[in-house]
Amino acid sequence: MAGGRGCDRADSPWEKLALIYLGVMLVMALIYGLAPPVHWDSLTYHLVGPTRYLREGRIAAQPDVFYLGFSQNVEMLYSTTVGLFGRTTAAAPIHLGIGLLALLGLVGLVRRHAGRHAGRWAGWTAALILLSSYNLWALMGWAYVDLGTLLYGTLALIAVTAFGESKRTRWIIVMGIIAGLAAGVKYNAGALGLAMGAAVLLTDPRRAVQNGLIMAAVAALVFAPWALKGLLLYGNPVYPFALGGLEWDAGRTAAFSFPDFSFSGRGWLWHLPILPFAATIFGQDNVDGYGFTLGAWLLTSVAALPLLWRWLTPRERTLARMAGMFIAVLWAFWIAAGWSSGVGIQTRLMIMAFPAFAAAGGLVFVGLRRFPEKPVMVGFIVRAIFVATLALTFFDAAGTLIRDRAAAYLFGEIALDEYLYENTGAYANAMVSLPAGSQVRLMYEPRSLYCPETVRCLPDVLFDHWLRPRLAGDSAEAVFESYKAAGDDYLLVFHALYDQVLTVSRDRALDEEFRTAIDAAMTPVWTDGLRYTLYGWKNE
Repeated sequence: MAGGRGCDRADSPWEKLALIYLGVMLVMALIYGLAPPVHWDSLTYHLVGPTRYLREGRIAAQPDVFYLGFSQNVEMLYSTTVGLFGRTTAAAPIHLGIGLLALLGLVGLVRRHAGRHAGRWAGWTAALILLSSYNLWALMGWAYVDLGTLLYGTLALIAVTAFGESKRTRWIIVMGIIAGLAAGVKYNAGALGLAMGAAVLLTDPRRAVQNGLIMAAVAALVFAPWALKGLLLYGNPVYPFALGGLEWDAGRTAAFSFPDFSFSGRGWLWHLPILPFAATIFGQDNVDGYGFTLGAWLLTSVAALPLLWRWLTPRERTLARMAGMFIAVLWAFWIAAGWSSGVGIQTRLMIMAFPAFAAAGGLVFVGLRRFPEKPVMVGFIVRAIFVATLALTFFDAAGTLIRDRAAAYLFGEIALDEYLYENTGAYANAMVSLPAGSQVRLMYEPRSLYCPETVRCLPDVLFDHWLRPRLAGDSAEAVFESYKAAGDDYLLVFHALYDQVLTVSRDRALDEEFRTAIDAAMTPVWTDGLRYTLYGWKNE
C-alpha cells in the first residue's frame, strides 16, 4: 500500500488487493443475481415486460404498466435470456455482465492514459473507486438496467479521448451510436450525447457544426426503432414525456414526477453547487431523496484534482480534462432533471456519469503517489483510509447477502416461498392466493411479476386506479361499475402501501374515501390479516 516504484509492478500488493476485492464483490453479486428477483423495479416492470412479451408472443402496448412504453434495450436482452432458459433468474447475471464490461473498459481507459509506470495501478484503483459504492455493487445482482448506462458512460469517455487523439470522423459516428444506444436503455442517458458533443466542440471547434450533425443523425437513426415503437403503440416517440400518449394526462405527469419533492420543491437549492457531495452525504439506499448509498469516494475524490494537477503527466491531464468536462455537463443535466421532478433527483438516474468520476478519482490517487512523502506521507494515509472504506463496503455487502438469504436459497437451506416471503413480505403469498382464471385489479400495488400465469393482474403503477377517475368527476359507484365492466373479478388491496400513499396523495380526501367505498361495493374473500385483502363482488 505504500507509494513508490513497488506499486508499479504487475504483482504489487495494491493490484493484488484490487483483484481480490473486485473478484469477491462480483462473486457475491452473482450469488445475489442467481436467486429469484425480489427488488421493486424488477417486479414492477424490468421483468414484467419480458414475461408479458414472451407470453403474448409479441411486443404489444401495455397501458396498465406505462413504464413498458420506455425504450428497452436491456429488457430485450432479458426477454432473450428468459425465453432461452425459461426462468426470470436468467436476467440478473446479464446485468452483472454488462457491469463487468463497464469495469473492464474503465480499467483499460485509465491504464492507457496513466502510462507505463502507473497505468495498471491507476486502472485498478479507478475500478475500486467505482465498486466502493454499496448501491452500485447491489445493482450488479439485480435485474435492473442501470449498468447499461454505466457501460455507455464508459464507452463515451473512451470515444471522446480517442477522437481527441485522432480527430477522425469515424469516432463521431461511434459517439452517435453510443448516444443512441444509451438513450435506448434509459431516455436520460441520452445526455451522454450532450457530454460527448461538448468534448468534440472543444477538441475540434472548426468542424463543430459538421460533427454535431453527424453525431445527432447517427444517434437518431440508432434510437429510431424505439421511437417508432413508442409512436405506433403509445402515440409518442418518447412516451410518456413531453407529448403525452396512451392513457396519459397532466395528472399522471404530476403523479410520476413528484414536483413537490424536487430540488425546488424541497428547497434544496443549496445542494446544487455541491451536488456530488450532497448526494454522497445525504444519499442512502431506499431512503427518500437521492435514494443511493455511494460510498465516500466515487463522487468526491475528483475535487482533489486541482491540488494534484502538477503531479500528473500531460496524457493523464488529457483524460482528466475529458472526465471533468463530462462531469460538468452531466452535473448541469442532473440539476435540470431534478429542478422540478423528485424522480430527477435520484442518483441512480445519473449512473452514466460514474465512469468519469471514477476515472478522475483514479488519477487523483496517481497524483497522491507522486506527492512528496515528507513531512507527512499523505498518499499512504489516504490509501489507508480508502482501504478501510472498502472494508466497510464489503461488510455491508456481505451483511446484505446474509440478511436476504440469497446464498441460503441457492444452497437449498430455505425453500422458494420462504425466500420470497423474507424479501417481498406478504406480496408473494398474496400473488399465490389469487383465484385461477380470474382478472384481478391490484389497488395501491404496482408489482405484478409473480402473478400466476392463469390470472390477469392489472397493477396500480401510479396508485391512481381509484384516484384518477374520481378526480375526473366519476362517483364512487361509477368507478366500481367501470371495474366490473372492464372484467375485474377481484380487487387486491395492499393496505401498507395505501397508508403511505395517503401521505403524498394529490387529493387525500378522495383517496381516504376508498376505504368506505370498497366496503360498500365489495366483500373480503381472503386476507393475510395485515397487509393484503382480496375483495370480490357482493351478491356474486
